[in-house]
Amino acid sequence: MQKRSRHAAFQSDQSLWPPTASKRGSEVRCLSFDYVEDNILTLARFYFQSFAVPESQAWMHGLDLAEAMFGEKDGPVIALRLLDALRCMRFARKSVFCFSAPTCEGCAAIVTEHERRLMAALRGVRLGQLGRTQTELMMLCEGNDITQTVGAFARLAALLPEFEKMQDVSAYV
Repeated sequence: MQKRSRHAAFQSDQSLWPPTASKRGSEVRCLSFDYVEDNILTLARFYFQSFAVPESQAWMHGLDLAEAMFGEKDGPVIALRLLDALRCMRFARKSVFCFSAPTCEGCAAIVTEHERRLMAALRGVRLGQLGRTQTELMMLCEGNDITQTVGAFARLAALLPEFEKMQDVSAYV
């Protein structure tokens, strides 16, 4: 009798999900983020930096990024929806959220476990896979109530462009 992996249900679409990170973190280039996720992660990092060091006022760089990437009309709204999702997550979490600095090139190349879970939750909601989103948010929010957080992520995802699976560029090199 052949043993079946307990994760078999996710194996058919495994290429759509970021790989599990090491304790040190994952390199951004290995996670197959599309341009939306890449920019959302950077925007989130600017918010995290503002939470950690308020006098940095890094959130203003985030607003500039959102407007440049998503346009004059949608950029500020996306930035506000992301801030709401992060606010809900912060209320549900009890411990520190580990993030990489957005303005340090070497640091920004590494995605922490917390950031990876955040982005996996966002990808899940963008793909309409509520179970995966809830699982990632449950882990990220340490088993606390995620009802408001899931709703905030859904409101954010409703404004974002559809997920585009990145092609493997190494096949063309």
